[in-house]
Amino acid sequence: MTCYHTNRFIIRAFRVSFNATFPVGLAVDWQAPSGITIPNAHLKNWLLDTGSLTERVQSLSDHFSLELIGQRTQIPHDNELSLLHNNGSTSYQAREILLCGNHQPWVFARSIIPQAFVDSELSDLGREPLGKRLFNDTRFTRSQFQLCTAQASQFGINSNQTLWGRRSLFTLDNYSMIVAEVFLPHSPAYGQSATSEKESEQQL
Repeated sequence: MTCYHTNRFIIRAFRVSFNATFPVGLAVDWQAPSGITIPNAHLKNWLLDTGSLTERVQSLSDHFSLELIGQRTQIPHDNELSLLHNNGSTSYQAREILLCGNHQPWVFARSIIPQAFVDSELSDLGREPLGKRLFNDTRFTRSQFQLCTAQASQFGINSNQTLWGRRSLFTLDNYSMIVAEVFLPHSPAYGQSATSEKESEQQL
């Protein structure tokens, strides 16, 4: 059985500190995109982009890294169980990571993975991006997004900023897994100038 566990995870970077205990969790309210007002088109593009978020972050960063906060067997939150009510699994692992760009944590991601996937398609992930396997395996289908807001302080970040996140289901056969991603304060999803300029250049 795959199990990675760290009691406390701290990243102190030049402009932001991520300081949280595993599992950080995401006990928030989720809504369909039609039921929530997204502040601007730039953020909306990031929230509803169906491509690989890992690849998008990598393309905008001169230095990319994935930091594993922890992974272990866990009972999902009630809001996660409600999304998994038709699932073929009763045992899950929670996996939490940070996607970092230019030495800054840009994305907090929490995945709820059926044990059946941990024992097969998604075994021994370690610090390998989960998205790399999901997007390279055409057998997985993806659901529509749900969106949320959260406070930066929920992640041990000294900021009063409201953060935005999204989640969706990836399904294979009778098993589904949740992938939830929250854009942290220095994520390019909020339009930081340097990364926004780089993204604009790539679109030309």
